[in-house]
Amino acid sequence: MTFITFEFFLFFTLVLFLNWYLKKWPLAWRLFLLASSYYFYSFLDLKFLLIIFSVSIFNFLIGLSIPNKKTYLKKLILTLGIIVNLSVLGVFKYYDFFRVSVQSILSHVGLPASIPFLDIALPIGLSFYIFRVISYIMDIYRGKTVPASLLDFLIYVSFFPQLLSGPIARAGDFISQLKGGGTKGVENLPHSITLIMLGLFKKLIISSYLVLNLTDDFLAVSQGHSSLGILLAIFAYSMVIYFDFSGYSDMAVGFAGLMGFKSPINFNTPYLATNIQDFWRRWHISLSDWVRDYIYIPLGGNRVGKIRQYANLMITMLLVGLWHGPAAHYVVWGGIQGAGLVGTLFFQSKNKEPKKKNLFLGKILPGFLTFCFVTFSWVFFRSESIKDALLVFKNIFVSKELTEYISPYVLLFIALGIVVFLLEKQIVSFLTRSQAKLPLIFFFIFVILSMTVIFYAGPNIMPPFIYFSF
Repeated sequence: MTFITFEFFLFFTLVLFLNWYLKKWPLAWRLFLLASSYYFYSFLDLKFLLIIFSVSIFNFLIGLSIPNKKTYLKKLILTLGIIVNLSVLGVFKYYDFFRVSVQSILSHVGLPASIPFLDIALPIGLSFYIFRVISYIMDIYRGKTVPASLLDFLIYVSFFPQLLSGPIARAGDFISQLKGGGTKGVENLPHSITLIMLGLFKKLIISSYLVLNLTDDFLAVSQGHSSLGILLAIFAYSMVIYFDFSGYSDMAVGFAGLMGFKSPINFNTPYLATNIQDFWRRWHISLSDWVRDYIYIPLGGNRVGKIRQYANLMITMLLVGLWHGPAAHYVVWGGIQGAGLVGTLFFQSKNKEPKKKNLFLGKILPGFLTFCFVTFSWVFFRSESIKDALLVFKNIFVSKELTEYISPYVLLFIALGIVVFLLEKQIVSFLTRSQAKLPLIFFFIFVILSMTVIFYAGPNIMPPFIYFSF
């Protein structure tokens, strides 16, 4: 059951009604939030429910154990909590990668070994709620928040709109919204509805059609395709991953908003960034903030010398790459992003007082170059290996054909994608203001008709959300 299924909309309609009905009884309301979140997660796999519950109980106890202890004990408890959390993530996400790597190293030095294979399914959303609980115990250690009640903490970890793929909310920001039954009304109903509709449009229309009709074919098997066709697919994949992931985030924020919760913004027109640093301030913002606060700054951040700062950036982005998956091509992708950040800071340090530039030199050209840098790095992210990624680049130059037939519908969806990521804020503002002016009955008619058209226009085969695999 995901956001793009009829079953979810039935589930959410019932949850939404009971959410507002039960607010007059805060305890019953909170128990209902937890039950509905666990019910949602159990649809994926009942075993996953045991994992998230166990992780939650462990970190709740760690959080209780940190305050009012001597400094060395606080550090010891925090370290234990982080090690256990990362171990859980490591077993489910990285065990097979390390098993194969260790066996390969041992065999090369003449020490053959057989490490047992464990057929373990990766629980969807594991990375995201592990990051939540780590931020919780670290914030308690730093004195930024206090231990929550068990019920509030369980809701924070499992809140279903944000569970599978973020945004990664901080405990202090989220748990404060549970007090006294939470907010008593939706602050901006048209805005939440707009985000849901836009998210559905991004995923069901643009991303899905481009995956099914261009990127999966051209990038998975680039041999036999034309040079311009491969280039078009590379640029289209930038749209695919953005509209897929930001579409989910839009819906997550929208659904949470309808329930009276504020969520952190996860995307802010990242493809309009004018350098790589600006890009990472706009892309997957909740993750960028998390790695800044819990990895980059603890490493020393920018409080150390330039060389150390550059090293900290590279380490941070290599870890971001590894977080996406236990594979060398993700690490290379992270390294490319780290190099881009280091290059940006180095250039800025040499040009502390830049001359006034016109629109083209100040925004358009840097924006285009940044977009190209990000786009070509996505090839490593999307490929199954470094070899496959390099093969895609190679086939751009060795292809016997320069052009080939591309469906006009594919070109139409690419054009739509360009319009959306260039004018996304204006589109959201226009739709929100337009809906706010409608009488209530016409507002609901408009919403129902729009949702119906989007679902009807989507393809019969729906590709899964890309970030569910992380």
